[in-house]
Amino acid sequence: MATIREKSPSHWHVQIRRQGWPFQSATFKTKAKAQIWARKIEADMDQGRFIDTSGARNTTLANLITLYISNVTEKRPSKTSRVSERLRLQKFLRDEHKLCSYAVFNLSPDHFEAYRDKRLKHKNKSGKLIAPGTVKRELNLLKRVIDYRMRWLGLLLNPVNATDVKRPAVNDERNIRLSRQEIERLLFYCRNSQNKLLAPIVELGFETGARRGSLLKLEWADLDLNKRTALLRRIKNSRSPDKIINHVMGLTPRAVDILKSIPKIDKRIFPMTGNALRKGFNRARENAGLTHFRFHDTRHEFISRLFEAGWDMALVMKQTGHRDIKSVLRYTNVSTDHLTDALAKL
Repeated sequence: MATIREKSPSHWHVQIRRQGWPFQSATFKTKAKAQIWARKIEADMDQGRFIDTSGARNTTLANLITLYISNVTEKRPSKTSRVSERLRLQKFLRDEHKLCSYAVFNLSPDHFEAYRDKRLKHKNKSGKLIAPGTVKRELNLLKRVIDYRMRWLGLLLNPVNATDVKRPAVNDERNIRLSRQEIERLLFYCRNSQNKLLAPIVELGFETGARRGSLLKLEWADLDLNKRTALLRRIKNSRSPDKIINHVMGLTPRAVDILKSIPKIDKRIFPMTGNALRKGFNRARENAGLTHFRFHDTRHEFISRLFEAGWDMALVMKQTGHRDIKSVLRYTNVSTDHLTDALAKL
């Protein structure tokens, strides 16, 4: 039986004690609302469908974000992932104080739709509108924060789920393919750079499709040139960013020749910072008249060439380390010439 007491004007306190169920209490502004709540809780207990939501009622979004940073973000294996995620969540705590003050139980998709729409109208320091992709990543991160403790909170629905809170449409697929002449022009200016490791790492990007960060972390001990393989440590893993995943990739004969030509001056094959690589590459692509081409586009180029060479999806994923077919397809830009040549063989 529920106990309802008036503790003060507009302050009605309800307590429910029932054998076999956790103690429940709540406070309401009117006796009528208190009675409605008590009847619902007791009915749910009678029918065996009661779910304890006290965790969600007593935990604010700010509490949950702070807990997530401590228990999840700070334990990610990648320093880059830790820093970027921590900064993003801390910024949300600073800028969205009102939203963060809500108990998680009281959050609804409407709150996050309003947040989404507000962010899409916001401008950054450069005066440009926040990119839809940025807002989408923020919403997905907030969903992970709530997912982390959903069962403990007693929630049946995540208020940031993608069904109710539509993500902004993002068109960030790149269809950047260079001709052989353009690649040679880019490599020419890389070879004329003061950074003597610039040309080898850029060409290795074209020959392996490895990400910039993976190549920068590559050590001599990770190579087996006899078997023509390289071990990429702690590769990017969007599905389970808290897990350490290593991946063995194959090396083309040209990639082996490039690696053999590099002097061993450090345990790392490319002992340079990401900033040094970025600056050198930007100068080279500007001199080559290819300012639209990014280092990551070497991965697009490599994967597209694998498909043009007749590799099937399973073999491509084995080489690149992808675990999702949709991700591979985003990197695949088969040339028109290849399509017409394939059609001519029919």
